[in-house]
Amino acid sequence: MTDRTLFDLLEAAPANAVALRFEGSAITYDTLRQRALRIADGLRRHGVGRGDVVGLWLPNVPDWLGVAFACARIGASVMSLNMRYGAKEAGDFIRRARCKALVYMPAYRGKDYEALMGTVEPQSLATLALAVPLSQTATQPERASATAHPWLRLARVDLDDLAGGEPDAVAGGHSGDPCIILSSSGTTSQPKLIVHGQGPVARHAGDVAAGLAMLGSDARLLLAIPLCGAFGYTVAMSALAAQAPLTLVENFEPVETARLLLADGITHMFGTNDMLDKLLDAGGPDWKPHALRMYGHANFTPGLTALPQRAQRRGIVMRGCYGLSETLALFASQPAQAPLARREQSGGVPLAPGARVRVRSLETGESLPPGESGELELLTPDVMLGYLDDAAATAAAFTDDGYLRTGDLACLNGDGGFTHLSRIGDVLRIGGYLVNPLEIEEVVLAASGAAACQVVAVEAHGSARPVAFVVGGSGYTHAEPAVLAACKAQLAVFKVPIRVFRVDAFPVTPSPNGEKVRKNELRTMARQMLAAEETARC
Repeated sequence: MTDRTLFDLLEAAPANAVALRFEGSAITYDTLRQRALRIADGLRRHGVGRGDVVGLWLPNVPDWLGVAFACARIGASVMSLNMRYGAKEAGDFIRRARCKALVYMPAYRGKDYEALMGTVEPQSLATLALAVPLSQTATQPERASATAHPWLRLARVDLDDLAGGEPDAVAGGHSGDPCIILSSSGTTSQPKLIVHGQGPVARHAGDVAAGLAMLGSDARLLLAIPLCGAFGYTVAMSALAAQAPLTLVENFEPVETARLLLADGITHMFGTNDMLDKLLDAGGPDWKPHALRMYGHANFTPGLTALPQRAQRRGIVMRGCYGLSETLALFASQPAQAPLARREQSGGVPLAPGARVRVRSLETGESLPPGESGELELLTPDVMLGYLDDAAATAAAFTDDGYLRTGDLACLNGDGGFTHLSRIGDVLRIGGYLVNPLEIEEVVLAASGAAACQVVAVEAHGSARPVAFVVGGSGYTHAEPAVLAACKAQLAVFKVPIRVFRVDAFPVTPSPNGEKVRKNELRTMARQMLAAEETARC
């Protein structure tokens, strides 16, 4: 329903039903709703209203959702900030979103966010009028001088004090209002700011809840990925739309998460493939989460080829999913009854009724039949409102007939679904062919025993050639000749890397669901290392 607001997800639920479980406590819908209303009233009293933006810089705690729903209630939106951000990143997003208030954790896991904010470029805080720490560990000096850093001169009120009044019942939010601003990963350029509206978010949450059999059942979800990203945010909103209890995990600790899956009778969990791999290790050989109906996964870590069979032996149904910040996560999921060979792949069938997918040739732009790879394009009512302050980029993201250009390589399955292969920017063009680097990476990992591998293509010897980088794990010995021999035995000749370089770590950009490798820097490194070797031979 397009006329629903985000707050309607709370209003529709039974007051005494459990909305959240957090650190051994149960929080009902009424408790969450009242907390959100009080925060909304406090924000309103401090001048935050419809059209304003509130920076939200908290880990996975119940008040993250309380603030998000409070902002939706008054027609404000939240700028979602990753706890890993440094001063430059946080300041940049606060400036670009024109945040009027910042709700934040003063200190967390050894990081002093108060001190960090005091180092942000002053011009980045020009629109910020209110600082709202989660606890009273942060206090404002009684007399901040006129020349003090802008952070020290802000009005400041603790979140509990902000929420201390009796809320009124007036709502200011509408279904067409923006409610959350997400950032793209930004591995090669300035991250885009992606704006979503209340109506589409509420509708998408309902579509996911219905499509993944959460409605009208005894569904119980666990969230161990950050709320600040599209993946975690979508899971949380879908759980609330389903009126299903959500166990909120502040930080993913495999042993504790494995325990909670059993103790809370979790039926649905979503995360990356390496998270499940760690859960299986932590749980031990006899660990079987019998209530778990599905583990919706994103394949962020290459090389875990044995994981799907390993999980299936424990009774865990892995279902590949697909989404992106522009459509929110869980746009699609592989069918529950599909064979494992399909369920282990990213992609799936769209969960929104009426959503459509197609694949276009990278060379000709023509629509492709099932089985042929090209750029994935999506049509869905649950798409973003656009990129903040970037009409040109928003227009360029869509085709003339309204499909979103994803920048992802995929192929159709012939049943309305698709298989996601890779980012187009990561595809290697070698030997006159498009090659998915994952195909090479899996062979290198199996042959080398390395902890991680990335493959890029660079010009060498007159043509584009693959170069592999590996990060060695515990006890790793770099044996490049043996790895290259294994590649020659298993891969077409043009796919065999010309070198396998060992590095201490890959260049990465932090994202809510982990770190994303900066492929452009790896290509630069490959060219430099090859050039250095050529120079040494001369």
